[in-house]
This record gives sequence, C-alpha cells and structure tokens, in this order.
Amino acid sequence: MDREELMATVSRLMEVEAGPLTCEQPGHPDGHTCVLVSDDGTAPTKAFKRRYPGVYWRGEPPMAVPEKHVWDHAWAHGMRAVAVGEDEAGRLVVAVAERTIPEPVDPPAEMSWVERLVAVTGGPSSPVPAPDWAAVESRLGTSLPSDYKRLVETFGCDGMFNGFFVVFHPEELIWHTEYHAGHDMRFGDEHPPFPAPGGLIPWSNNEHEENYFWITEGPDPDRWPVYAVDSLDEGGRFECTATEFLFRQMTDQRHPFHTAAEHVRGHWFE
Repeated sequence: MDREELMATVSRLMEVEAGPLTCEQPGHPDGHTCVLVSDDGTAPTKAFKRRYPGVYWRGEPPMAVPEKHVWDHAWAHGMRAVAVGEDEAGRLVVAVAERTIPEPVDPPAEMSWVERLVAVTGGPSSPVPAPDWAAVESRLGTSLPSDYKRLVETFGCDGMFNGFFVVFHPEELIWHTEYHAGHDMRFGDEHPPFPAPGGLIPWSNNEHEENYFWITEGPDPDRWPVYAVDSLDEGGRFECTATEFLFRQMTDQRHPFHTAAEHVRGHWFE
C-alpha cells in the first residue's frame, strides 16, 4: 500500500460511520484495524502531524491496539485514533483504533471544573512543569484566576481541547494582552482592553475565530466573568470561571454561546 492509499484508508477508518473496526492479522482482537506500510520504509508521521495536529500520545497509547507491537506516536480525532509503530516482525504498521474514553458520569458537586476536564478527556499524556506564576503576573501587571493556573499546571502550556479550543499558555496570554492594548482593540465602549479598568484579558480562542476573555472587574481574579466574542465581534457575558465555560462549551449542547458539543463524540486533549 503506497502513501496515498494509506492516507485514504486511514481517513475512512477514522470515521465512526465506517463501521466496527476489525483486524485481519491472526490473533488480533476487535476494536482496531492494522494496516502495513510497505512503500518506502518510512513512517507516515509527518503526514499524520499535518492532518491531526498535535500528538495525542507517545509510547503505549490508550487505545485498543496489539500489546506486542511497539507504538511510537498516536493522534486522536473524535472517537478514534491512529497510531504508528512496528509489529513483532519489525515491519512498519499503522493502526486505527477505538479510543479509550472515560465513561460519562455525573460529577460530584465538589469536583472542580479542571477535574471535570480531566475526567472527560483522560487528562494530559505526561506530567507538565508549572510556570513561574510570580514572574508571569509581574509582567502582566495583575494576578490571574486560580482555576486558569490549575488548568495550565494540569494540561501544560501547549495543546488543544477536542482539536478545537486553544487555551493560551502564559507567554501567549501576555502577548495577546499586550497586542490588544497596543492596538486599542475594544468591543464597544464598555469593553476596552486591559489594563483599562474592567478591561479584557484574552485567555482562549477556537478554530472558528471566536475569542474568550476575562472582564477584569474588581480585585479578585477568581470572580472575573468570561466575555465571549464570535467571529462577527458580537459578545456575551458569562458569570462563570474560564474552566467552567470551557467545560460547558465542550459538553453542553444547549450552551447559549455557539457550542460545538453536538458535533463531537468523545473529548480529548492533544
């Protein structure tokens, strides 16, 4: 199978509508399909990076793939993922498999919104270092909400939720804040950029050019509401934290702000 045929086959298998995944390799369980790579002996890693941005897993992936194979990388998309590795004979192999996704449960009331994001996505693939928050807040000129800091400390400084939502890491957050201030980017007279009193600090955006901010009202960042702006620069205020807003955008099909939840089966962080 050459590279073009491989990519077409993988694209088809990654869709749930393709039907159940089975494998013709002897002794392999259901829940995945192995495809041998035989054109030029090089793994199609770059092609998958372009098609599925962000590595979902390195090493042994949380997927229904043969345990005796050696897996290098995997990428998620919806309910399925694609992995690249070698079989027992040392041959390059690509496997499309069902993702191991946490069962949806009603979270206990005391569970934080960050913990809920971990519960629905399975969390990050590896531990992440914590930023120097004192230095970040000194450069920014304000303290930041504690739930945002826990989110970054949990998931890391680079990644996407559901391949759609980007949460700015601290350097990005500072850059976007300074850019908005330098260009006096405002949304009506009541929403100037920070550091104006009650000004906006951007913390996230998505693939549909929608942007999410904090309204810096009052001295307590943990009480700052979210201001969401769509691609037409029409905004709405939400009395919740950033992590609650993100969780509801990902999971609540009735969320009042352009939710993408109805189009997503399963959640992930890459």
